Amino acid sequence: MQGRENTGYSVQFGVICLKVTQGETNDRQTVLHIEVDSALVEQHMGRAHQRVAARVNVPGFRKGKAPRRVVESFVGKEYLLEEALESLIPAAVSAAVEQEGLKASATPRVSVVERDPVVKIDATIPLPPVATLGEYASIRFDDEIEQVTDEQVEESVQRLTEANASWNDVDRPVKAGDLITFTSRGTADDNTFMDQTDAEYLADADNPNPVPGFSAALVGIKPGESKSFSIEVPEDFSRAELAGKTAEFEVTVASVREKSLPELTDELVKGLGEGINTVADLRIRIRENLEARATQALRESLEEKVVDELVERSTFELSPIMLEHEAEHILREQEQALARYNISFDQYLAQTGQSADELVANATQTAERRVKRTLVMDKLAESEALEPTDAEIDAEIESLNAEHAGHDHEQTDYSSDEARQSVAAVLKRRKAVDRALEIAQTKDDTAKSATKKATSKRKKQVDAAEDSDDSVKAESDEPDVVEASNE
Repeated sequence: MQGRENTGYSVQFGVICLKVTQGETNDRQTVLHIEVDSALVEQHMGRAHQRVAARVNVPGFRKGKAPRRVVESFVGKEYLLEEALESLIPAAVSAAVEQEGLKASATPRVSVVERDPVVKIDATIPLPPVATLGEYASIRFDDEIEQVTDEQVEESVQRLTEANASWNDVDRPVKAGDLITFTSRGTADDNTFMDQTDAEYLADADNPNPVPGFSAALVGIKPGESKSFSIEVPEDFSRAELAGKTAEFEVTVASVREKSLPELTDELVKGLGEGINTVADLRIRIRENLEARATQALRESLEEKVVDELVERSTFELSPIMLEHEAEHILREQEQALARYNISFDQYLAQTGQSADELVANATQTAERRVKRTLVMDKLAESEALEPTDAEIDAEIESLNAEHAGHDHEQTDYSSDEARQSVAAVLKRRKAVDRALEIAQTKDDTAKSATKKATSKRKKQVDAAEDSDDSVKAESDEPDVVEASNE
């Protein structure tokens, strides 16, 4: 798009303030060259004076009472102008965007190219992304739900039985799977990394703590006995201070307990509640739950594949600034999630072996994928004329209010038009996903059958026509004339 100059001026605070020249649009970004009228600069200089006067100590004046000329002389005109630009720039850019009839998809990127005698600003405006939906009617996936087996049901029954197991003291040496109480001390290079008294430990073969092989070394120790042993720690062990070293252990076992599984009876099952009264009922309920999970897993898997396929078939125009903004939002979300576990970004990078640049690059890729997936769903909803009804929006809002009721955080007010529009957008995308799945799982048998019938019918027509031609030719002494008349 070619650049142009807007010879008109917008009005702010009752005075002419801006002249705007719009540059070319590339990558869904356009540059606005903004020239700010001196009257608007003066207004923001006045506000800057008030802010600066309130926080600096000017000799001979109380805070906030020094005249502007005194404050300007005290801090310098350049300092006051920089203060003024903090409020002037967003106001000028916002007015220029509105004046040009643009819509910014993220915060514009701004630079001040001139301060004196005229304030001139260049603002790169990220425009809303554009998506062109590709052909989607032919998308097909024949994934089928994973069938629940009797073995899976029995595994769930076993886990439920083990969850109700009891641990009983036994007077015998430790076996794999026992729960022991022990006192232990572990050292490596004369540094103590483990020192426990009367601690409980599950001597399970899969237990990697404190180092691989520790659990197996406990097998055979009797209650009241002590044992010293060493273990060569693998080079790739997660704890760097132990990796590749020899760990020395001293262990004294105080007690040994073994797991005692209860008998699976109707009485035990009744105690589980949820309307389950017999072992047979339990197996039925477990199978139903597993089938429901399998159905949900299939849907989630198909959602990912179908939306990704839609993205692959579509084309996009995305602003780099907008993607950076989305990536920053993702990183803030990630930082907040880590903070809940008292983990800093530096610690996270150290644990995952990533660099800061790699983290940002991954966030940018995630942002691009999010944006594209949202765009194709919106476009599909538009193409298929999918709109939620008022009743569906009301029901969703009621569900959201019930979900958040009693929570400590401030509850969202869904009564506003903006909130309803947001809920409607979510429901529209949900409908688009449902429609995409419906298309992707359409059986082609009907279409193939119709095509086959049409082909067969056409063949019969051709054969009949050929038979008719042969008949006419056989009866006529002037085949060329007959062919011409048939033609």
